[in-house]
Amino acid sequence: MVRYGPIPLNELAKEKGRIPGAAILQLGCTRRIFVLQPTLTHEEMDGLAHRIKMLMKNTSLNSILLANHLESPNGNHKNKLEILPISALELDQDLNDTALFGDEFDISAQSQTDSNNGNHNNEWLVGCGYDARKVAGMDKSSREKLLSSMMKLSSAIKGSTTSTLEPEKDQYVSKIPFISVPHGLLSDGGYALAMGSYVLATSESRFRIMNPLRGLSFDPIGLSYILPRLGWEFQQPSASYPVGSILALTGFEADASDMVETGLATHFMDSVGKLGSLERALASMVPYEQQRLIKEPPKRYGDTVQNRFKTDINARYRNVAIAGLMNSISSYDAMGQELASALEEMEALAQEDPSLVLEADRSQFLGDRSSTLLNIAVTFKDVFENESSLEGIVERIREYAAVDAKNEEGIEFVNVAKDILNGMEAQSPLALAATYKLMQTGKNANESLESCMKRERNVLLKLFNKEDFKNWAKSGAKEGEFKAWKHKDVKDVTKDEVEELFR
Repeated sequence: MVRYGPIPLNELAKEKGRIPGAAILQLGCTRRIFVLQPTLTHEEMDGLAHRIKMLMKNTSLNSILLANHLESPNGNHKNKLEILPISALELDQDLNDTALFGDEFDISAQSQTDSNNGNHNNEWLVGCGYDARKVAGMDKSSREKLLSSMMKLSSAIKGSTTSTLEPEKDQYVSKIPFISVPHGLLSDGGYALAMGSYVLATSESRFRIMNPLRGLSFDPIGLSYILPRLGWEFQQPSASYPVGSILALTGFEADASDMVETGLATHFMDSVGKLGSLERALASMVPYEQQRLIKEPPKRYGDTVQNRFKTDINARYRNVAIAGLMNSISSYDAMGQELASALEEMEALAQEDPSLVLEADRSQFLGDRSSTLLNIAVTFKDVFENESSLEGIVERIREYAAVDAKNEEGIEFVNVAKDILNGMEAQSPLALAATYKLMQTGKNANESLESCMKRERNVLLKLFNKEDFKNWAKSGAKEGEFKAWKHKDVKDVTKDEVEELFR
């Protein structure tokens, strides 16, 4: 929905039957999308996709900013979600900058403290696509509408010159960047919210594939295309290792460092409290159409608009300021650059003779960066890349998990293998086999995001009718707790059963 002033959410809940999944707010020359619910209905996905498409080709704007509403996940925070959320600009009417971003009112203080202590009892959930249990009670037509809406939403956020889902009806040109700040968990189809131009991970940002724990494969947002190509866009070390396969097949939960080091996120923002500063900067920045350095040629008699502006002579200068803002508000980016602020640099070098300081020494404030996901992918590269079948992968991991290690390094290796094995064995063997085949097909050079989305949709629609998903939905068990799968092991899944899902 689009918000026009304070609206009590309890009134909307009575009218609509639930709190809306998202709200859009005008902030100067940007639009702020508040994600209010981790799941969206197909009507909400359709509406959000339509509005995003319209906004992304609107040259009177400079960007779209999406983030979840930062109320306390346990509901005890004083900034409780009782009315539709307000932005930092509106808070300025009552709070000064010190109160808003200082110790008196730090929306991220508890979250940051918990993260630093390794405590995730208060978990933030940004998006998981749709409510999987409700799908079990839907008819075929409703399920098809839901998945089609999800495809439209992911395509709209991704932005393109032409949407190939319905080329004759659905052509559009996206002009302005889409910025996501996911402060919490994105799982499965929820990652569609982070498929835009910039993804600013925070200390609480996480990503995980959970559908196989429900008897399902990928949601139709193109993960079978994205995951095999992680690290490619920014030429990262992760491009040489099976990070995507580990995410797809083991249920591993990637944290903020993993997301940035694999390209799932483009930047790391060390404090979600900077979100207000980001809102202010975007609201005051000039729109796309005014971002120019070269004066446009004068109109001559007989010229038409089409003739004069076939080529945008200022194209190279548009959206450059947005890119600079992303760098200035982030600690580092996926390209491997540590983006220290000028103030930090001045303080660190205040006592140094500038003539003696090398350029390479100027931005070493964050220490060594690491990624647990990448470390695991390096260690088990041979298993995930050289085994020719899913059964082979599971058996190799099972062998490693059974090793009687004697030294500390060996014990750590075995423990990681056990975690991987436990993650794979907790999932539906049929769903895991379908996910594996989707990954194998999606990594082919002739595949596109759209072709993978369509294949994911078709496979998922068939899995909705399978015994595993139906039994999981009826059980009421949480993901990871349900064990009564039709097959006991992936080796029990026949080739015909898998092939039938892809026909």
